[in-house]
Amino acid sequence: MAMNKRTMARGKKMRWDIIGKEIMDPIYANLGPATRDQQDYVTEFAWGEIFARRGLPPKTRILLNLAMLTMLGEWQVLGFHIGGALRLGCSRTEIRETLIQTNTFAGFINSTFACNVAQEVFNEVDKKKRADARKKKATKGKSRSQKR
Repeated sequence: MAMNKRTMARGKKMRWDIIGKEIMDPIYANLGPATRDQQDYVTEFAWGEIFARRGLPPKTRILLNLAMLTMLGEWQVLGFHIGGALRLGCSRTEIRETLIQTNTFAGFINSTFACNVAQEVFNEVDKKKRADARKKKATKGKSRSQKR
């Protein structure tokens, strides 16, 4: 239902690159008649038009998203965007400080929930890194033993 195929393609690439294929593929695979058009509009407009605009770097845009999602109390989507912020090169400190800044307007409860979501994402990232390191070490050990 895309109105502009080029904008849709740009939005899809940006959304999949930032939010992650592992999140976006299952979302799109499970869309039905009541949800597909809405997700296409989000991809085309929010990602292909708004997020792709010049004037603010992607890191700034994603940090703004974190603040707005905290205001709205959208915890699942916030987690996706925290992962996206890490993919874009935002530091954990930048993410934490963005979420703490929301205390002023979103309130302590929302900011606290947002910080909890961030910690869960950070824990998952750390867990994956440890698993990847163990896997790499095991593969390296196998290749050494095969050379002997």
